[in-house]
Amino acid sequence: MTTIAIVFLIVGAVLIFNRPIMGWVVNHMTDLTLKNHETNYEDNVAKAKEADDVTFDFEEVDDISLGQVLKAQMDQTKPNSIGMVSVPDVNMQLPILYGVSNRNLAIGAGTMKEDMKMGKGNYALAGHNIRNERSLFSPLTLAKVGMKAYVTDYEKVYVYEIDKIHTVEPSQVDVIYDHDNKKELTLVTCNFQGKKRQITHAKFVRAMNLDDAPKEAFHELETK
Repeated sequence: MTTIAIVFLIVGAVLIFNRPIMGWVVNHMTDLTLKNHETNYEDNVAKAKEADDVTFDFEEVDDISLGQVLKAQMDQTKPNSIGMVSVPDVNMQLPILYGVSNRNLAIGAGTMKEDMKMGKGNYALAGHNIRNERSLFSPLTLAKVGMKAYVTDYEKVYVYEIDKIHTVEPSQVDVIYDHDNKKELTLVTCNFQGKKRQITHAKFVRAMNLDDAPKEAFHELETK
């Protein structure tokens, strides 16, 4: 009976501490990656395209797990950030990584289409919701219409305003399609139950130089 009790204790501890440990490791990788970038966007993208695991096939994305996060942590080839995305009102600031590989999505926001341009078309990013309101796209569960969202390529800052938050079936990929004469930002994550996708959609407001961006937009960067 003692052995069985110990086994149950260990299993219980793993279940209790699994998500906090995962969140801590993810946040650590996110912070390191935010600092790992060059100032030239084209160079950042060129380096990112050289990675062996580049993919834009969302069907290849696995549910995030502690094992997957630890694997990303131990990977010697750290991804290069091609930009940053921020929703200051929910304290979300993440590196943007090229493609939606499992490694990228364990660290930050992944681009869902090849060769997208910030401030043009429908700029679509995917991120995991690990249900702690602090890591990856989890804070988007607190987002509200009217909040500002920002993306930057480290030269320009593109300002958007959230105008719609809704859920869709995983098969509804049309939410990331471009629309004629529209400049949009679409942030895609799982809803709290994990069965559907939460879509946080924002309309383009304006672009500005990085030096002119408000301080709260990107607290890791030297802005006003």
